[in-house]
Amino acid sequence: MRRACTAVGLAAALAMVSGCEAPAPASHAVLRGAGPDAVLLRIPAAEGIVAAYTADADSVLWRSRAPAPMLSTVLGFDEYSGLVLARDSAGHAISIDLRLGSVDRLGTSALRGEVRSDGTAVFGHDSTGRVARVTPVATWTWAPPEPARHLIPLPDGALLVASEIPGGTAIRRLIPPETTVTDSTNLPTARSVLRTAAGDRLWVLTDAEVVALRTRDLSPALRIPLGDPVSAMEATPSGDRLFLASDRDALRVIDRFAEREVGRVALPGPATALRMDPDGVFLLVRTEAPAGIQVVAIGTMRVVATFAGAWRDDLPVVTPAGQVVVARDGAILIHDIVTGREVRRIPGGAVDRWQLLRWNGFRPRAASLDRPVEFDSLDQPVEGEVAVEPVETPRPAAPPDNETWTLAFATLIDLDRARQIAREITVEGRAARVVIGDRDGDPIYRVLLGPYPSREAAERAGMLAGRAYWVFEGPP
Repeated sequence: MRRACTAVGLAAALAMVSGCEAPAPASHAVLRGAGPDAVLLRIPAAEGIVAAYTADADSVLWRSRAPAPMLSTVLGFDEYSGLVLARDSAGHAISIDLRLGSVDRLGTSALRGEVRSDGTAVFGHDSTGRVARVTPVATWTWAPPEPARHLIPLPDGALLVASEIPGGTAIRRLIPPETTVTDSTNLPTARSVLRTAAGDRLWVLTDAEVVALRTRDLSPALRIPLGDPVSAMEATPSGDRLFLASDRDALRVIDRFAEREVGRVALPGPATALRMDPDGVFLLVRTEAPAGIQVVAIGTMRVVATFAGAWRDDLPVVTPAGQVVVARDGAILIHDIVTGREVRRIPGGAVDRWQLLRWNGFRPRAASLDRPVEFDSLDQPVEGEVAVEPVETPRPAAPPDNETWTLAFATLIDLDRARQIAREITVEGRAARVVIGDRDGDPIYRVLLGPYPSREAAERAGMLAGRAYWVFEGPP
């Protein structure tokens, strides 16, 4: 009989990972409410079992049934198939299946240079310098005219490839597995590139300016001249604002719709790195002096908290509960951003890699999905008559109660602009609307369409809308 592991607390559960033989997931009692759950993956520094925990409670959810190799970075997550895509220390693409618990290598060759993922595939360079796209089922390659420097996969399946050319950078757009370039443009030499989460804009940083390109055709949408050298840039998930760091004690804030700088965020020292909260509520900033992690509230454009900790490619991160996860003094510390209070500590956790995911795949299966097929009862034949059994159609299992999905097109602080966008969106006779929300005491305006009875129906409507969108579970 398989031994069971019981987690008294998160620290105890972590210590027990290596002592259990791939146990079944723990109780799902903590997974409730609407929307995806916040899940923290703990990936061992060396080869070992991957474990998943709730981000806001001391509950073990899952452990992989196979050990993962030493990983150098986590690249993406496919919420539909439950696959975490990563790269191991040898450069191979790795998939971690959260449904089956399996760990597999994708492709046969190691990937070199810059490696990126759109959540469903891993992009890099093979040994010959060709661009390679690796998925669980196939590998595609393409030889660009010049060596590729930046690979930018887009949510619609397209790929942008930036290559150095004499005197500048060439950016080409193609849609794998096709090898035909659909659009291209040339710019001054790109120092760095940044794609918005919605995928409709590509910000390109040059020595003299920041250029916003429309990803659908690579036409320029905005140019912002630079007075100071930029050390880092980051955008909100909706792409409405861009933050630029320099050697000044402040961040420049560029409004995409106003097409100009709209303000600055004061900092205690120059910023060297930026990281956006996936919900767009907070911006994490690493500063030089005084050294620390600054937490900027997007709604007020002010630093609301400062925490000490290491800045790594996996940490710090902000959880949906308004907590920041940092690595310090060999431990993982979880602080409440508003109060600054330490709410949990994981001793020894800093040696491993941590990844925050949004996924409800660990929730228990709806009981209605496993309901036996029912047939209408048949009338008993009258004596002397021949009984004829009618062909019955099985009754489908009822869908989970209250399941609805909504399309979101924009989150803005300008009501008139939100109304304008909503007027432009009509899908199958249904018009988008503006829903007023609140962020740190300030009103925000969300352009939404729905609800829809399933994610597939919402995705179909989003495709018919013909513009950038994202889908969330729940009513508008």
